[in-house]
Amino acid sequence: MKVTAGIFRKGDCVLLMRRARTEPYAGEWEYPGGKFEIGEDGPTCLRRELSEELGIDATIGELVATAVYTTDSGKEIELFAYEIKNYRGDICLRVHDAMDWVAMDALTKHPQLPADLIVSKILVGH
Repeated sequence: MKVTAGIFRKGDCVLLMRRARTEPYAGEWEYPGGKFEIGEDGPTCLRRELSEELGIDATIGELVATAVYTTDSGKEIELFAYEIKNYRGDICLRVHDAMDWVAMDALTKHPQLPADLIVSKILVGH
């Protein structure tokens, strides 16, 4: 399964979101984004997902990290993380129940879904 993730930066922090209890992977922390639809490239997918999940119109930047993770059930997840240059609108939590601006020096210690943690390790240089 191919998915995207948005890397929002504010100073020395990046944004992580916690999935709401009504969503799959409830309570897990992740970068905002989601699954590719047929015919989409990464930036198109991420822009759509950020609109649906957060209610914002984002300008997608460069691909900054990729991660591949195989779940215990054998499902392979390919995660493509893109820098978010800027966005219009106010973030609304539609599939998340919390957000946290996490300092880079604490990023790999913050609980995250496995593929997102791989991206975090790439971002901090581990």
